[in-house]
Amino acid sequence: MNWDDEDDNDFGFGDELTPEENEELDRQMREEDKRRRNHPMTQQAEEIYRVVTALVESITDEMEREMFGSTMLDSCMIIPAKLAGAIGSGSWLLSMQNAAIIRSHAEYILTGTSGLKYESNVDQRYVQMLREEMLKFQSLFVEWVKEIQQMEDEEYVDEWGLFLRKG
Repeated sequence: MNWDDEDDNDFGFGDELTPEENEELDRQMREEDKRRRNHPMTQQAEEIYRVVTALVESITDEMEREMFGSTMLDSCMIIPAKLAGAIGSGSWLLSMQNAAIIRSHAEYILTGTSGLKYESNVDQRYVQMLREEMLKFQSLFVEWVKEIQQMEDEEYVDEWGLFLRKG
């Protein structure tokens, strides 16, 4: 394959599809995107992002804003991306890998609320609101992991040996 060839479209994907098949594929992709966006975990992650943004803006000390804010915002942006990958994958292994990353970032945010409770340079209403939103997220996460555990076995094997299915 010549990478500079402008006639190639997405590695030839869809070249053999009829217009009806392309339309059906587009419809399925739109439905999957809608399912990911409307998933309760995604909705909760968006709410957490809004609260963290307000919380960070409420921090009056510039050094504290940089210390707490940038890392909390980073975690808030990673969570929805990993959720989208997990929800859309249909793979137990990929879902578990992403769930572990999501959990790590969510734990960081939740733990951060404990430290921020003692800071005078932040609006404590946002700290409490974020803690409540994170606990909701945690509850949704537990239910979501139960859904992942119900996924069918797949042929992919975790080459790192971390995520092994009982069986």
